Amino acid sequence: MAKKKGSRSIVREFDEYFGSGTLEDWQRLCRDIGLDGDFSSINKCRKALRTVHVNIYDLIDAVRAGRTPHRFGNAQQLAEYTVRTGKIYPKKHAKAMGPVKVLLRMIL
Repeated sequence: MAKKKGSRSIVREFDEYFGSGTLEDWQRLCRDIGLDGDFSSINKCRKALRTVHVNIYDLIDAVRAGRTPHRFGNAQQLAEYTVRTGKIYPKKHAKAMGPVKVLLRMIL
């Protein structure tokens, strides 16, 4: 099994990126991932994000570089990449109704 990425604090990095969880924060996340659509509510954002497979480490890196992160075709492809690279977000830090919870997929 791959080890989790060491020196980065991905939880802190994502929290800083996402903000307080306003509708605007959710809309920015959808845009940054490259989603198009009607994101007039947080629930619509959540629904759209459930269909996307991105690595959270790569999302943060892409946003910082002004790029759209790579989107995997399915959860299996994301899982294989995540395990291979060790870019595993700690599940215990996913807030029940937060964006990380929506983006997390079963990896192991």
